[in-house]
Amino acid sequence: MNTYSGVWRCIQRLHQIYPFEVETIFKRIGIAKSLLGNQEVSLPVEILLKFVMDAESVFDDELVSINFGRMAQVRPNYGEAFGLAFVYSKNLEEAITLLQSFIGTELEGIAFLISEEDNLIKIQSVADPTIKHPSIYENLGLSILASFIRSKRFQIKQINTKTILKAQDIDQKSVFNCPINCSSDETSLLISKKNYLKKNTISNPNLVKYLGAILKEKSHKNNSNLSLRGKIEKIMNNYENQYNLINIEEISNHLGLSTNSMRNQLLKENTTFRKVFNDFKLKKSKHMIKDGLSVKAISYHLGYSEPSSFVRWFIGQTHLTPTAFKINNR
Repeated sequence: MNTYSGVWRCIQRLHQIYPFEVETIFKRIGIAKSLLGNQEVSLPVEILLKFVMDAESVFDDELVSINFGRMAQVRPNYGEAFGLAFVYSKNLEEAITLLQSFIGTELEGIAFLISEEDNLIKIQSVADPTIKHPSIYENLGLSILASFIRSKRFQIKQINTKTILKAQDIDQKSVFNCPINCSSDETSLLISKKNYLKKNTISNPNLVKYLGAILKEKSHKNNSNLSLRGKIEKIMNNYENQYNLINIEEISNHLGLSTNSMRNQLLKENTTFRKVFNDFKLKKSKHMIKDGLSVKAISYHLGYSEPSSFVRWFIGQTHLTPTAFKINNR
């Protein structure tokens, strides 16, 4: 998957301002300096991510994964078309649903979790923790979403990011003209419920319906090669911090299956829903332990009311305490 040349031009502009830093990153990740004179380079997303990750250390600013994602305006295939659909949706609720499908089909492993809090809508960007550098993907996914929201002139109240600032003199007001809450336990943004549901006077339901059908077909193709277990895990990734809400009825409904049909299909894959859920939580918890999260924080993420309940469950799964597991995996 490649990005449009606008991403490359953004890097070229950055090189004009910071030539030494950009050339240092190029050398590290293996991009030829001679390419800087080419205006129409089609840059693979993987290279963009490597550039962002190295830029964090070179610029001493971990927020670069938000700011650069915004400046580069990452738009893979169909980006402009879905940008139009975003503009012509009946409100932000419909627009974000459509954009979520777009990001889900183009940036595999990213999903949005939407919830309401005191007349505010929180949209959380969630990455599959098994991919490398999930927080980078989460920031990029949130950047794309925030860019579209700001393009409609709607105010973003706040951005939350897991990023930990290394430099002390960084202005924490983002390029989206709203405060950034760093060192958060999630990657999310807040907008008012009023703006979220505000009617769009130039909506075009026929266009939105047409593009929505394209996305549905594309999403189906992406999922067609997944096992039922894989499809279930993909849905479970959308429940970050709310894993206690996961149950077989909820997941089977998402997949358009009856609970009995899901049980029977899982039996054909030599597994059960309980085992899939346990394995999924175990994979999540191991990644969080390796990332240095506390037992209390992990318990909260997995939906346990008490840390002791999580510890008992983890020992039952691995025959190790979380602390012993961390020591064994250093």
